[in-house]
Amino acid sequence: MKSAGISNAGGQLRIALMNKGKLVEWRTQAEASEALSGDIYYGKVAKVVPGIQSAFIDIGYDQQAFLYVDEAAPISGKKAGRSISAYVREGESLLVQVIKEGTETKAPRVTARVSLQGRLLVYLPAEGLGAGEEPVSVSRKIRNECARERLTTLMSSLLEKGEGVIVRTEAAEADEEQLRREWAYLRGRWRDAWQAVQGKKAPCRLLLDDSLIEAALRDFLADGAEEVIVEDAALFRKVGKLMEAMFPEELPKLRWHRQKEPLFAQWGVREQLALALQRQVPLAGGGNIVIDRTEALTVIDVNTGAFSGRGGQQREQAVTAANLEAADEIARQLRLRDIGGMIIVDFINMREEKNRERVFKALESALKADPVPVSVLGMTSLGLVEMTRKRTRASLAERLTEPCPCCEGGGRMLKIEECFRYLREDLEALAKVQDAEAALVELSDRLFEYWQNGQADGSAWPVTLYVRKAEELSGGRYRILYAGSRQEAERLWLSHAKNS
Repeated sequence: MKSAGISNAGGQLRIALMNKGKLVEWRTQAEASEALSGDIYYGKVAKVVPGIQSAFIDIGYDQQAFLYVDEAAPISGKKAGRSISAYVREGESLLVQVIKEGTETKAPRVTARVSLQGRLLVYLPAEGLGAGEEPVSVSRKIRNECARERLTTLMSSLLEKGEGVIVRTEAAEADEEQLRREWAYLRGRWRDAWQAVQGKKAPCRLLLDDSLIEAALRDFLADGAEEVIVEDAALFRKVGKLMEAMFPEELPKLRWHRQKEPLFAQWGVREQLALALQRQVPLAGGGNIVIDRTEALTVIDVNTGAFSGRGGQQREQAVTAANLEAADEIARQLRLRDIGGMIIVDFINMREEKNRERVFKALESALKADPVPVSVLGMTSLGLVEMTRKRTRASLAERLTEPCPCCEGGGRMLKIEECFRYLREDLEALAKVQDAEAALVELSDRLFEYWQNGQADGSAWPVTLYVRKAEELSGGRYRILYAGSRQEAERLWLSHAKNS
């Protein structure tokens, strides 16, 4: 059973897709210093570089966004060989949308062709580059001419000057009421966001707060999610309103998680995320896969592990079984870890061509559920598979971890913000389950220094915190010594302060 979970426990919006108890995908709201794919900004052109046909756009972060000439030109106004200087000038303000998130080494990539995606429609606002000569574009996959004409006529009647729309494949069977409702919703969201930035100086972000939820619901429901479980009453109402506008037929799948134990704790999400940050992933049959990432590509090695067969046909069958199991897990790990770019998979060598073909088809089949485009190029006689996966956002490791200062970049450790988010989540659970109003917590040197500098805002915590440093704790570790009454937590804290 596939389940989508949405929670803001820990102080951050987080969305998970589970399949038979396994975490398939993990999406989180960007930090204040990050730009997510799909985010829209009113930026300022910092530099135009005709030599590489690109411009650098200040969107308010340390990294300037990268705009290539093909993404700067209007659809109807693009001319072959025309310079980037014909479309943008240094110092001017420009509306842009992130199409590829930045990494630790690369800037985010943006387009001037701004759009808002729905399930049935894609709205092209007049404030962007417009829709081109044909304001209504119908998906090529809708081949029925009567359906194409019906959709074109209806959407043309709804457009105002400068607006455009892309009619998605899912709209083929939609009725007029569904299309009108989603169109009104997308246009209304855009106008509210655009109005909010009027009078502000660039750079600034357009406040489209529900975009993460919209995108996740669109992808997860299309992937066959059978339930959408939401934690927190206010968030439940927000998701319900959104689904009513864009996914009305899916509303019966919506559930409110009212239990005291946090939703993601029930699902074991934290433990599965920890495993997804490890180099080696165990397989149920005793084998494992090893994932190594470099700047240029990702290499995945499949190992038999515990197998100790006698050879011959017995070995061939066991190797094929291990490779088939690995194919499913590789597809899940690529999606969960958000690995993009070039990927090489080294399956265990199989002697028979029919077995290599079985494994190759199993991998292709497992990858079909991935909402990110994946291209599998083939398998060599040695069992090597070459593929590419489009990179649209930072990997899971880049989002959750940072380079370790003690090993010169060779290792990574959980980000401090993530450590405090886990602590906040644990305390929220204690506040619910034990009705705790205060807690005494020990922090490692690294976390305590962050706390002392005021970077972990105590006003938003679910309980009153009494904090002390523990020399024996390392890295991002913490320890909750007591959770209960404020009087007892304060007594324990003062007692330690006197004895230290």
